[in-house]
Amino acid sequence: MELALARHALQKAATTGNGAEADLKGRSEHVTIYITGSAGISAGAVQLESAPTPGYTGTWAAHGSPITVAADTTKIVQVVGSLGVVRARISTNVVGGTVDVHLFAS
Repeated sequence: MELALARHALQKAATTGNGAEADLKGRSEHVTIYITGSAGISAGAVQLESAPTPGYTGTWAAHGSPITVAADTTKIVQVVGSLGVVRARISTNVVGGTVDVHLFAS
């Protein structure tokens, strides 16, 4: 079965917060996350997390370690497998700039 490409903005010009949730409904096989820092960033980190249902209020499952956000840089995280709901939580506030996080899934 071939799945359509899913695209979601999880964080947009953000400095703090959980960001938006992307409900992949367990149908993903490959998930790619792009984390892009703006100019001037001196600190910040993003943690990729997933949960079984939208609006989950418990502790979300972390995927790997937090990714340090760097100025004028894009970093990539790839996850293979079926995920429910995904978010990119800013685990360390971004200082001196902002971060964008985009998800692509197939």
